[in-house]
Parts: sequence; structure tokens; C-alpha cells
Amino acid sequence: MDTRLVKVKDISASDERAWRALATRALEPNPFVEPDFLMLCARHLESYADTTLVVAQEGDAFRGVIPIVTFESPHIPPRTVAITGGRPRAGRLLDTPLVDSTCADPAMGALLDALHGAVKERGWPGIVAMDMVGIDGPTVECLHRMCEIRRFPVFTKEPWERATISRTGRWANPIDGDRRREIGRRQRLLAKETGAEVALVDRTLDPTALEDFLKMEMAGWKGQVGGQAFGSSPETMAWFGDWHRQWVATGRLTILSLQVGQTPVAMQYFVRAGEGFFCFRIAYDETFAKYKPGAMLLYLALNYLRDNTDAAWLDSTSDKDNEFFLGMLPERRKLARLLIGIGGAFDRTLVSALPVMTKLVCSGRQVRDRCTHN
Repeated sequence: MDTRLVKVKDISASDERAWRALATRALEPNPFVEPDFLMLCARHLESYADTTLVVAQEGDAFRGVIPIVTFESPHIPPRTVAITGGRPRAGRLLDTPLVDSTCADPAMGALLDALHGAVKERGWPGIVAMDMVGIDGPTVECLHRMCEIRRFPVFTKEPWERATISRTGRWANPIDGDRRREIGRRQRLLAKETGAEVALVDRTLDPTALEDFLKMEMAGWKGQVGGQAFGSSPETMAWFGDWHRQWVATGRLTILSLQVGQTPVAMQYFVRAGEGFFCFRIAYDETFAKYKPGAMLLYLALNYLRDNTDAAWLDSTSDKDNEFFLGMLPERRKLARLLIGIGGAFDRTLVSALPVMTKLVCSGRQVRDRCTHN
């Protein structure tokens, strides 16, 4: 299997088609490693401008893709590493690479060999960091197999759980009785106090949905100084606008809005990939905060997507310890930061030593905390 490195901004039309085709065959879907995400990031966001795809291919067919967005020097490990994601963090919600399900092991092995070659031939860092990877799925199982063959050590840092739901699990009745009754009570109270109908509306094809969402985000806490609202900077606003229009055109985006009469009080984006949906972004009007419109919207959205699509599951794409989604979705998947030693002996030894180094750092912090409080 052949490999090559190609800048995302230099992707040809034929490469883009091959990349898209790979996404449909991926062992695990990940819309955040697809061209409709990364090509727009490279075009609009400075942190993604030099993103390079590590590609495994046979003929014209892409068999695997790992994006390397930048090089960074974290505190642990004390070494420059190649990073698979960039900023803003809010737009990058999963780093699991795309690997062809028909030839997963050879494709993953080829990607690792290409990364190893880039260390020697291009001076790339000998450690790769994947920040948000699903570690309980077949892709990481494949990664571990291929790394073991090559004696590339893998360190799994700080595993955590993300909320999900599935048809084979709890989607038929996703929310417990007490929470469901409380949401119903608040919905009736909202309708009574406003004198208007409260309803869920599919606004995917509504040309005003984008503007309404951006205004709603900017009016809330995300729009404050240092916040993460997409409208808070020209580059993220331009990126999100193009992303919205492009994904609507693909037919894989669903935008649901909680409306009080004609007024939107909460909105949420959902992206379809493979057999499931990924929650992408949610916002609500904080003047209606006492009614918990975000919870109301998500509950109604879960029912709507269950009853009106054939999706097998929904991934919250939330960060670690997100109490909102953990309280609303009863199932779990495991994620973590992976560090892979793909370079020479020093890099591999360093990654192998990370479990001990991490414990020492944690112990040192605990000692300092005790000294501070005494």
C-alpha cells in the first residue's frame, strides 16, 4: 500500500473525491476528519492552515487518513509532538482517524509507517498526539495491533466517558421519568406564561436559521469576552457560515429549533455520519433560562430523530465531565488522549515512560497542594 503526505489546501479534485469515498467506507465514521470539515478549516482558520494529510492509498483509492494539524510542545511529554487537531476546540469534537473497513489493518499499518518515515525524512516529531479519540471502538483496536507489531508504544492518557444513545440501548425511552415529567412541566409553563405554542421545528432548509443561531450564541455566555461563540471573530464566523451552507447542501445536516410561537428559544445542529448522528452545537436564549430550554430542546430532538430517521445512534460529542449531556443521555462511550511513539529509540522510550512520569507529576501536585493548605 502506498503512502504520501499532502497539504489539505493543496488537495486536488480527484483526491477530494477519494477522500469522500473513504469516509463512506470508514471503520468508524468521523465527520471532523472529512473534507467538508478540514478543507474549510484550512481555508478559514489560521491554526489549520498547514494541516497535512497522511494518506494510505491503493491506486486512486484512499484507504486511510490521519490529519496532522500542527506541532506543539506540551508539558507532558517534554518533547515536541505532532497534533491531529487544532483550534478552536469547539469545532473539533473527535480525532478518530478514517480507516477503510475493508482493509483496516494494512491501512493503519501504512499510516503508521508513513508517520515513522516523516520523522526521518522530514524532521517531524517522533510522537503523535490524538486528543479526543474513541478508545472503545474498532479503529483504536486496529491501531493498537499495528503499533504492537511495529513496537510503537501507545500511552492512553486520562480516559473519560462521553454520553451517547442507541436504538439497541435506551433510545426508546432515553430520559428517566422524573426528568421527563419536569421537562413536560416546564414546557407547559412556558406555553402558559407566553401565551404561545411551544414546538420543535426542523429549520434545516430555513435560510434564516444560520443568522438566528449566531445571534443566539452571541447574546449568551459564549458571546462574552473570551467566549467560544462562532460569531465572536471574523474567521470563525466565516468558517461556520461556509460549514453550515456546505453541510446543508450535502443533506447530512439537521437543524432543530425550539420555538415559542415564531420565536426561537433554543437551537441545535446535528451532523449525520455513517449510521449515526453527532451533536455539533447547541445554543439557547438566556432570557428563557428558567424553563431550561436546552434540556427541552434535546429531549424533543431525541424523539424527533428517533422517529423520523433511521439513525442507529447519537453521539453527544461533549467534552469531559459535561453534566448536561451525561444527565440527558444514559449510554456511554470512552474517549482519551493517545500518545504514540513513532520515532526513534528516544521517543519510544519516552512514551513508554509516560505512565510513570504522569504519576510523578500528579504526586508532586498533590504534595504542593497539601503544603499550600497547611
